Amino acid sequence: MTQRIESEWRRLVDGLVCEINIDDSWYGVDDARARGFALTAALAGDARVLTVINQSGRDVRLGGFRWRASGPGGGVLPVPAERLRVYIEGWTMASPCGVRKYGDSDFRYNPEYLKFAMCAPEEYSGASNHFHAEHAMAFSDCVSGETLLAGFISSARQFGRFSCVLDAQGVAEFCAVSDCSGALLGAGETVVSEELAFFAAPSLYAAQCRFAECWGARMHARKRFAPPLGWCSWYYYFAKVREEDILENVRWFADHREEFPIEYIQLDDGYQRALGDWLVCNEKFPHGLRWLAAAIKRAGFKPALWLAPFQVEDNSELLREHPDWMIQNAQNAPCFPASWREGHKVAILDGSNPAVQDCFRSLFKTLREWGFDYVKLDFMVQGTVCGEGHFWDPRATRAAAFRKGLEAIREGFGEDGFILGCTAPFGQMVGLVDGERVSTDITPYWAPDRECFDEAPTVPNVCRNIIHHAYMNHRLWINDPDTHIARTDNNKLSSDEVELWTDAVRLGGGMLLFSDRFATLVPERAAFSKSLIADQDQYESRPVDALARPFPALWLGRHRGTGALLLGVFNLSDGVERVDLPAIPGKTTLRERKNGREVPLAGAINVLPHCVRLFDVR
Repeated sequence: MTQRIESEWRRLVDGLVCEINIDDSWYGVDDARARGFALTAALAGDARVLTVINQSGRDVRLGGFRWRASGPGGGVLPVPAERLRVYIEGWTMASPCGVRKYGDSDFRYNPEYLKFAMCAPEEYSGASNHFHAEHAMAFSDCVSGETLLAGFISSARQFGRFSCVLDAQGVAEFCAVSDCSGALLGAGETVVSEELAFFAAPSLYAAQCRFAECWGARMHARKRFAPPLGWCSWYYYFAKVREEDILENVRWFADHREEFPIEYIQLDDGYQRALGDWLVCNEKFPHGLRWLAAAIKRAGFKPALWLAPFQVEDNSELLREHPDWMIQNAQNAPCFPASWREGHKVAILDGSNPAVQDCFRSLFKTLREWGFDYVKLDFMVQGTVCGEGHFWDPRATRAAAFRKGLEAIREGFGEDGFILGCTAPFGQMVGLVDGERVSTDITPYWAPDRECFDEAPTVPNVCRNIIHHAYMNHRLWINDPDTHIARTDNNKLSSDEVELWTDAVRLGGGMLLFSDRFATLVPERAAFSKSLIADQDQYESRPVDALARPFPALWLGRHRGTGALLLGVFNLSDGVERVDLPAIPGKTTLRERKNGREVPLAGAINVLPHCVRLFDVR
């Protein structure tokens, strides 16, 4: 890191203005004091925290804490526009992440999904040079690679979010917010922000790794389990899955243990009578969950189960019996911020309510007693999206209410049970889950034949998020890149596209779950799946060209055991791409795995659309 960059970053950090939001208005230190609120800034190790004491004699709503800097003409951080890149971290696995440059707009979201993709959707504008991020935001010089990253390294009580505005001379505005979402701040009470830290490093990936290491340490990231290897029902059977489908695949894997030595059988969505009534199956599962878990165990596998624990369907027994457990609207009736199949509305359990916490403990304790060793918790972000609703605990922020519910789930399921988070705000999952989905859903097609937004389930969007989130793996949790699919039936992906997806999973690392009907999987496609087993989580990979492309083409993996390098050159576009090869110190040759041909590690190579070329680096 050059002295100039260090100096400019230090000037930015030292020049931050501290503010507090009271009853929807922002105040600096002096204005807050004049209104009876003592706002102080302090260091917590290398991180910055803000504290407010309500000395006003009245109860107020606390919107959040803010660190802000502004200075037109690149006054916040002077990096010439043509060299400046901004890394935007997403709120959840589905939220787009990646690099933007001067002249770009923020990521494009489906307006109907925006509230599930961003912590503060009301601040999104889509205007050019205005960018928003969650958890972390980084600024990089694309020539030198030098990077300055701001990130929240604690995340149990408040959401952390960022925004910036660029001009032709650099960063003109920067904001970091520790979001308290209008929680009650009573007279005489004190609230502390989350911890904001800053990292300077010679590359974006190095800065991200340092950030994740500090974040994981501060939040006590769980590192108890090896990455799971298993099978999941969802991406072949979807919601139509039947008991006999699970048993068929159990039998197949029992008969093919040497080829596919999987550990887990995961029953996904489709078994439940209604969201919320998780222990009661529909008619497709006549023997119930306890019987099925026992059958899976008898075959030598560990049972795993999908749930969406915060969601409660309008036709559920849980909602009929306990409407007061839901996040409530102004009329003290359940809010319905989401919808489900067949037009059903979905209410949201209030994690701040002790009765809900007891319900979660009991439910997940029962699942362990019934034999389930692993649960996948899906649609978790819905537990934080309450619109105009209010919590049982008026002092709970959206983040804190959600985290309380998740803590109860962990208590019920036990320290020795594997929990996978999915569609969840990343920050509140750290320290409570063992694995976390880091990409939007894989699809049995390349992209839909309709307008496609940046958070939409497509192969390119999945791959973009996987490689940009590689820094999280084994620092915050075990990454889940989503399941591997390879079949020819119920799948529009070509053989080249399946090969690309296979190598994305190989280099992405973390968990490995298959999701095909293996009894009907043709040998040439089964070979793709089988090739991943020996390579599961063997490579720590980074996007070499993250600052050059919105969808990185160069994925460089280092083998965790031998140190050998593996380079994937991905073309996620619809046309032929000519990709410049990276300079790798001490290496001169690439050997292509597919055909054994050697290529000089110099110049550029062509990659066909929707294809990958995989090379051992020598």
